[in-house]
Amino acid sequence: YQRRVRDDPPTRMARLLFYTLAVLALGMAANVPNPSVRLNNGVIMPVMAAGTWQYNTSAAEAATTAAFAAGFSHIDTAYGYCADGVSHECHNHSVQTGIGAALAASKLNRSEYFITTKVPGCGQNGVSLDNCGPDSLWHAQNNLNELKLEYVDLLLVHYPPAGGCGPDNCPMIREQWASLSSLVGTKTRALGVSNFCISCFECLLSGDEDTIVPAVNQVQYHVGMGADPEGLLSSCAANGVVVQAYSPLGTGSSELISGPLTTGIGALHNKSGVQVSLRWIAQHEAAVVVKSGSAAHLEADLDLFDWSLTAEDMVRLDNSTTPKGTPSFMCTF
Repeated sequence: YQRRVRDDPPTRMARLLFYTLAVLALGMAANVPNPSVRLNNGVIMPVMAAGTWQYNTSAAEAATTAAFAAGFSHIDTAYGYCADGVSHECHNHSVQTGIGAALAASKLNRSEYFITTKVPGCGQNGVSLDNCGPDSLWHAQNNLNELKLEYVDLLLVHYPPAGGCGPDNCPMIREQWASLSSLVGTKTRALGVSNFCISCFECLLSGDEDTIVPAVNQVQYHVGMGADPEGLLSSCAANGVVVQAYSPLGTGSSELISGPLTTGIGALHNKSGVQVSLRWIAQHEAAVVVKSGSAAHLEADLDLFDWSLTAEDMVRLDNSTTPKGTPSFMCTF
């Protein structure tokens, strides 16, 4: 498993090759490519994931079924995605029960799909500050119970504690990570983080030399934030961490869907503004979580890998400053 000291960090060129040329290892029925990336522990992760945030249980079940029909094999969920689609504290009942039902109904072999889920950060959503490690293990098992799975493919710490990753919070961050590390190889195939800033990695990786390097950092990333917001993408690349983008079209704005920049560039490639926005992320070597209950929309979201944005397109998109966004809602730098 990938440890803190690395002798052969992946180069950016090699990472790009994985995204653009990788074999469809976990594809479903549709004739749409979904390339994969090799994580730092050797696990193969489909680049494109279908998300389930802000769905209720029945909508999450339907969206999972639609995702499989569209050609997705990677489903993203979390303990904190509550069954009613609204509340923050899920009281041990999340949309994962609906996803579990869809998985069972699909009749797919376990090796044919990839499941990412998350446990809350210390002091959040039922994970206490003073018992963070054991509470996190309980939440990880509860995820499996709801999904009706023996293991997940990727388990993420959803966010750092309130207040970020400074010296006051660093000990509990390390405690949580050490506890969850014990699940690798049994309850999860890979371990990662979400909403982690550079300071969080500095905390996590400055301790025990045998600390597992997170395989993935799932953060907000979209056109308007710049190519390397807060230097996070380059920092993750240097540590062999795959960045995965959530909210790839921004939040609370239709600018990246129907605005003149993305639709104008899209017209040059016979693609939509959404596809331009997603392709921009892919060309910056990040994986993507998209969300839709429509199989047709999801299939269009996968139509990214047999065409490219030009260097001029990328510069225009890199230089865009709207819609605004930050990688994490819990910390900066």
